[in-house]
Amino acid sequence: MNRRRFTQLASLATLGAATGCRRAVSHEVIWSLGWLPDVEYGNLWIALDQGFTKQEGVRASYLPGGPNAPQPVVVVASEQSTFGDAEWLPFLDAVMQGNDFVVLAAQFPILPTGLITLPKRPMHKPADLVGGRFLVQGPSERNELIATFKINHLPMDYKLIPVGFSPEALLQGEGDAYFCYITNQPTMLENMGLKRDKDFFVTRIYDLGYKIPSSLLFVERSFLQRERKQLVGFLNALLRARAANLANLNLAPRLAVEKYGADLGLELPQQTTLNRLQLQVEVEPGTDIPFWFSQQSIAKMYDIAAITGRTNLPPPSHTIDLSVLEEAWRELNPTTGTPQTT
Repeated sequence: MNRRRFTQLASLATLGAATGCRRAVSHEVIWSLGWLPDVEYGNLWIALDQGFTKQEGVRASYLPGGPNAPQPVVVVASEQSTFGDAEWLPFLDAVMQGNDFVVLAAQFPILPTGLITLPKRPMHKPADLVGGRFLVQGPSERNELIATFKINHLPMDYKLIPVGFSPEALLQGEGDAYFCYITNQPTMLENMGLKRDKDFFVTRIYDLGYKIPSSLLFVERSFLQRERKQLVGFLNALLRARAANLANLNLAPRLAVEKYGADLGLELPQQTTLNRLQLQVEVEPGTDIPFWFSQQSIAKMYDIAAITGRTNLPPPSHTIDLSVLEEAWRELNPTTGTPQTT
């Protein structure tokens, strides 16, 4: 299963239904996960397991996501959780539907999706996409691909072919490019004995111009205003956890396999590889701050929203507030300061 399949926004009707079931006001940071509790959330597992959240004075817990769980925008809107992760366009749609959400950071400032191609029809640059047959899994992938064509002012000459979550369809010649998670399907091909950059190529969608942070961490504005100290402490714990993750690449995978995702049948080697690769997309080039993204990225997010037909958007200052993350970073690194955001 691939989490991309389940990143579409729930319908307005679902959001409306969810808001009818609300919990009492909580002071706890309750993270509604956008996917199953595997190593994708390895920094969270370390923060909880090593006691970093408690040391920061933060009460923290989580609600698992996955194919049978509502999307975090729905869960946070219904006040069943106080914190969630979402993709940019679904998040923006939820805001346009009246939810007062604010983005605080991004798990992956570098979008972790890409295209796998073969030597007979490689795609390394935008112009190579024209006329291609693309094996895609769902609406999110289609939207990213179409936006990539528009961003690069390419003729809309392509074919989208529905496919499952294995790249074998590409090997069988059913298309020219397979839409992938760069931390997942390329490893599947390598495990089949194929060599990257010889038998197949991987091109990040990010490098083709779709420079959108992924897995945006968001809260309701009222929670931010009420519990800012808790949120600073929580992000502080995540930053500490990522440092611990870098120091021991086996810790987060073991926690995912043996504890937090113990009932999922996860494989330790695969989770270890995934952890190693995703650490590389947790920091935007040009900064040392994990989970942070620049003003240029924010401008690109809004450009892409406009390209996809979304209008009358709230200003970035209303939807994105990175000052909480910057404050947490300064507490851990008082001499380094924060990057310029203008």
